[in-house]
Amino acid sequence: MRLQTALRATVASSVLLLATASCDAAPKWPAWEGFKQAFVSADGRVIDHSQDDLRTVSEGQAYALFFALVAQDRASFDRILSWTENNLSDGDLGKKLPAWIWGKQNGNWVVIDSNSASDADLWIAYTLLEASRVWCQPAYASKAQQLGQLIVTQEMMEVQGLGMSVLPGKVGFAQKDGSVKLNPSYVPPFLMARLAQAWPQDKVWAHAYLGSQRLLLDTVRQGQYPDWVVYNGGIHSLPADEKRGDYDAIRTYLWIGMTHSSDPVQSTLLNLQTPMVQLLESRQNMPEWTQPETGEVSPNAGPEGFQVVMAPLLARLGRTGLSQKLNGEGLREGNAETWRNHGYYNSALTLFAVGYMDNKYRFGPAGQLMPKGKEAKRCG
Repeated sequence: MRLQTALRATVASSVLLLATASCDAAPKWPAWEGFKQAFVSADGRVIDHSQDDLRTVSEGQAYALFFALVAQDRASFDRILSWTENNLSDGDLGKKLPAWIWGKQNGNWVVIDSNSASDADLWIAYTLLEASRVWCQPAYASKAQQLGQLIVTQEMMEVQGLGMSVLPGKVGFAQKDGSVKLNPSYVPPFLMARLAQAWPQDKVWAHAYLGSQRLLLDTVRQGQYPDWVVYNGGIHSLPADEKRGDYDAIRTYLWIGMTHSSDPVQSTLLNLQTPMVQLLESRQNMPEWTQPETGEVSPNAGPEGFQVVMAPLLARLGRTGLSQKLNGEGLREGNAETWRNHGYYNSALTLFAVGYMDNKYRFGPAGQLMPKGKEAKRCG
């Protein structure tokens, strides 16, 4: 009940701020230019060059859309959006959730896996909503709401022990035995809060926000998050064959580190990270994987993207020395070759983190995006 009351208070305090936007030009963001040159095609497709099929995943399209908005790169934003809608949603994001994987198969460029990925879908809906506010373009908000309805009807369900929850995709995560497989990294607190605030007439979003907060509180152990968790009969456990936290879970620490301090459970989530911070200070790096049930960690350091994404969390907790050490020096310029060598996923993680650490953007009290250099101005 306290969580629900706090959510209402946070939303109410943010109404005036959310009614404002700016249409001024933003300063150049060299890191985005380097990422764009390395991974984004001329027609708006994010390419994973490390894969033989040169695939595009909906997550990559969603992230690039967000980065383009932060950079105030309207031309790239529209190209990325158009490519995503035309190739992953059969031309209409309001009627079909984006397919998860698109690439080269048997000599043809096609959808390789038509299942959806809800983290990408949520990020696209969120970014369209914020683009509407920042650029004073209502059409983006309309498209966001249509996509949001698809998420509600195809990617949400009641989960015992959590309430309304976001499934990782529309197919394959709710089993006949009643078990439901979820991914904590798919539901950033600021993103879920903003969608709940934006569409108060549809209470499912407020319930899903509350469910996502419970998921983050439930699944952390010894400061560590798993990639996947299974709920069954109100009890949660880790899948028998997926007990580690690595390439999915790493994002959870990033999202928590960037969430506004007024979020109802933010202080609790930060406090729960104390063992992880102690581990980082001891090792001076983020391990490649952790095992939340046992506390075991990889003897090897994770890739550079794993290091950089911990910087916002460390900074929020006052560990400025280690935060600065892991802060991605050398990855702020527009050298496309440097970014290409860094790899798509590492680069996406890095761009989120260095953009935040360099104050290119912040998330407000109700999750609203606040790009750097934007002065308040009412749309319309």
